[in-house]
Amino acid sequence: MAAPDDEQQGAAPTETSAPALRGDGPAPSSWVPAPAPQDDPAAADRQGAPGPAGRPAGGRATTAPGRPGATPSARRPRTPAALAALLVGAMPGTVPVAVAPAHAGRDDVDAALVHDADGGIWVVTAPRTAEAGVRVDAETEAVRLLAGVLPFDVPRPRADVALPEGGRAIVFPAPRGRPVDLLRLAASPGVCRSVGRSLAALHDVTTAVVERAGVPVRDAGEVRRRRLDELDRGATTSQVPPVLLERWEAVLDDTSLWDFSPTVVHGDLVAERLVVTGEEVTAVLDWTDLHVGDPAEDLAWLAVGAEPETVAEVLQAYRSSRHGSVDEDLLRRAVLHGEMALVRWLLHGVATDDAEVREDATGMLEQLAGWVEAENLARHHDEESARLAEERARQAEEDARLAEEHARQAEEEARLAEEDELRAEDEARLTEDDALQAEDEARLAGERALEAEDDARAAGAHGPQAEDDDRPDAHGGSPSADGPRPVVGQASPDDGDAPAGPPARRGSSVVDLSGTSGAPGTPGPAPR
Repeated sequence: MAAPDDEQQGAAPTETSAPALRGDGPAPSSWVPAPAPQDDPAAADRQGAPGPAGRPAGGRATTAPGRPGATPSARRPRTPAALAALLVGAMPGTVPVAVAPAHAGRDDVDAALVHDADGGIWVVTAPRTAEAGVRVDAETEAVRLLAGVLPFDVPRPRADVALPEGGRAIVFPAPRGRPVDLLRLAASPGVCRSVGRSLAALHDVTTAVVERAGVPVRDAGEVRRRRLDELDRGATTSQVPPVLLERWEAVLDDTSLWDFSPTVVHGDLVAERLVVTGEEVTAVLDWTDLHVGDPAEDLAWLAVGAEPETVAEVLQAYRSSRHGSVDEDLLRRAVLHGEMALVRWLLHGVATDDAEVREDATGMLEQLAGWVEAENLARHHDEESARLAEERARQAEEDARLAEEHARQAEEEARLAEEDELRAEDEARLTEDDALQAEDEARLAGERALEAEDDARAAGAHGPQAEDDDRPDAHGGSPSADGPRPVVGQASPDDGDAPAGPPARRGSSVVDLSGTSGAPGTPGPAPR
């Protein structure tokens, strides 16, 4: 039987998209991440950081790392031809024409992709141990319960056949479509939105639906304890760089990040397990880690492997489609789950004593540590730049305050100077007024002095005449200030027609000899 190429099979991942299972060929992984631009340390985390279950995001899928409690397989893996024979046993009359190995999602379950003569494409899975058989049966029942409540297809068993060592080989049709290409996801916003809606639908399923099938149920505390246990066991290997231990420990120690409501979780989701037709997710494969736990686990592959724009597009569709609440720390936990997948891969190599797995895990851990250190340096540089910018802003603000204060002080000084100038002008005006007043007083004093001088001069010119006027005239009369006294019986020029006075009476004791006499009762002039 020839192995079909990718275009012919067009369905589930085959050897062309995933290395062979451990025992069929070299252990994973030959993946080498694309170098990140040196000026964008965070891009390294996006391009090459490992996805969940030890698969490097954006690269080829690798064999799933050992999970807690996993043990080396009890038997060698079955070949694809042996699985094709199991298909014939489960579906008599089927004629296989091509077969290729497929990835079952666990290292204790074999899987193959088989094409039949009628054009059918089938996935055949078979557990290697009885313990794996019990788990596969439970997962198969849980997926059967999910099939009726999810908007996309899930593997639905078509037939099964008992295995000699216990358990069953299960056959289900391979879904049609193509797996999501993480590297091209950024150019497909429609696919991004469909991925977000599909994850929201899964996480909104009532947990009781899968709990009835007996899948593991882990609350927030148990999820955190499992990661702490992985951290401690990874540290004991001395192969995990300290910068990663410190980074993860900081997230695990922050208990506020672990306050979430558990949901139904795929548990081992990577890009190639999402099958799309056009731009819609039509199927999700490999439900071997189905459980109730942290919804961030289903976003780990995206958080550490996709561009920020892609993550934002998916998360926006996820948040808008969720019926339940979405905690704010979902993405931060998703990054932790994705990065710590490398620890699980390393522990798997230690548990199986697989030197190549240990070397592969150690190399990816060192590479991730380099990216984290570069990211820390960039963040420190950004923080320092922000601090300096803030300090410069505060200094500029202080300078502006001082300049404003100086301006106010200068304005106040100018105001005071203006007041002083006005005061000086007032004083100068008052001084000028005093000078004018003094000048007026001096002029008036001069005028009074001149008047006094004129008076004195006038008095000096009329002095002798005044003395003569004061002496009695020849008739014994006293001169009048207005001129000579009138003669008795003579009318005064100013008297007009007034009589000269009463005539002298004979026999009177008083006779006016001078012709004038004073008024009655008025003494006459004193004799000389």
